[in-house]
Amino acid sequence: MSDKTTIDTGVITLRMRALSPGTAQKILVVDDDELARALLSDRLQSRGLEVAQASDGSEAMKLLEDQPFPVLLVDWSMPVMNGIELTRAIRARGMQDTYVIMLTARDEAFDYEQAYLAGVDDFLTKRVRDVELLARIHSGFTTCSLRRELRETRAELAAVRAKK
Repeated sequence: MSDKTTIDTGVITLRMRALSPGTAQKILVVDDDELARALLSDRLQSRGLEVAQASDGSEAMKLLEDQPFPVLLVDWSMPVMNGIELTRAIRARGMQDTYVIMLTARDEAFDYEQAYLAGVDDFLTKRVRDVELLARIHSGFTTCSLRRELRETRAELAAVRAKK
């Protein structure tokens, strides 16, 4: 009997690279739990993704000022600056191309609403399986790539209109 729940997550990783070639495969993992952060980073690095880490939202903002990260995996509950505050700060600074995935133990309906209102793009609980996590990350990279293409196309159209 075959196990139909087993999926080759390497296929998802290859597809991420193929479908979002203009988007760096970089992820910022933000979590105050050092062990959780390290384990998640190892899971992602084993799939060929480039991973940086921050222990709270304030540290993440400093990293984001130095370099862009298309996808962020952010815990909700952290000291100094929590995940909701970090997301609001990212959106307030106009970082619309940063795809924020809230990865948290919180799982109440109100939590989802509050996260999306803050500007979170996606919401997962920490007990997420690799295949779902990678699929959501894939969606994040694809969204970033499409947003970039749309911005470039709009700029080209504006340039054409300006010449007329």
